[in-house]
Amino acid sequence: MKKSTKLGQNFLIDHTITRKIIQESRINIDDVIYEVGTGKGILTTELCKISKFVHSFELDSALYSHCKKNLKHANLALNHLDGFNENLTIPFDIFFSSLPYYESRNAVTWLCQKNFKRGIILLQREFVEKLLSKPGEKNYRAISILSQYRFSINKLLDVPRTSFSPMPKVDSVLIEISPKTLPLTNKVIKDIHFLLSFRKKTTSFIVNYFRKNYAQDLNSFDHNGFGKNKLIKLSPEEIVRFSSYLNNTFNKQIMAN
Repeated sequence: MKKSTKLGQNFLIDHTITRKIIQESRINIDDVIYEVGTGKGILTTELCKISKFVHSFELDSALYSHCKKNLKHANLALNHLDGFNENLTIPFDIFFSSLPYYESRNAVTWLCQKNFKRGIILLQREFVEKLLSKPGEKNYRAISILSQYRFSINKLLDVPRTSFSPMPKVDSVLIEISPKTLPLTNKVIKDIHFLLSFRKKTTSFIVNYFRKNYAQDLNSFDHNGFGKNKLIKLSPEEIVRFSSYLNNTFNKQIMAN
């Protein structure tokens, strides 16, 4: 679906799976698509058929040249750029991509800061399990909290490893993400990552840490508002609220300098 193995990716070759992905995406003629990873243009062509416009990004020079020569759709803008470049300000309705594991966390973090309607993303199964991990579970991490707080996440389709060439070691899952809050700021994201360095500590321990380091009187701290559980036992909403509480109390960033 995306770029060449030189950049660590695999090509989607199963045409039945390709059709199912397009069907599950529920894209319509009014949607503007932001596709990261043109690859050989197989899915890009299908997206152009059903959407208003497609902004597609490909970093691999050989693949970009191939698509520039062969894709002649009037509603396609093909870009030899990093689609996750923070300086890009292209408005879009639907984010569409297949992501390798090493790129997945940064991509989801980028999406947490963007305003869009839906995302259709093909991810390795292990990363999807991390996104959907529940409080207290081993894989419950900052990316789990951020993504679950910002999005509703639905599994759409299991994609076996045999659908790709070369065949990866693991299966993939097509998911849909739908924003349920306003975009997150970079500060909120960094604060959550810093707070998760205390993931196995209780809220009481964390509050005492800030009392000790910032000489702030926190005798009024309301344990009933957060409980006395370890941080990793709190829901995404509780962790974001706890982070906001610490920020408001100290009137400064809680992230490490």
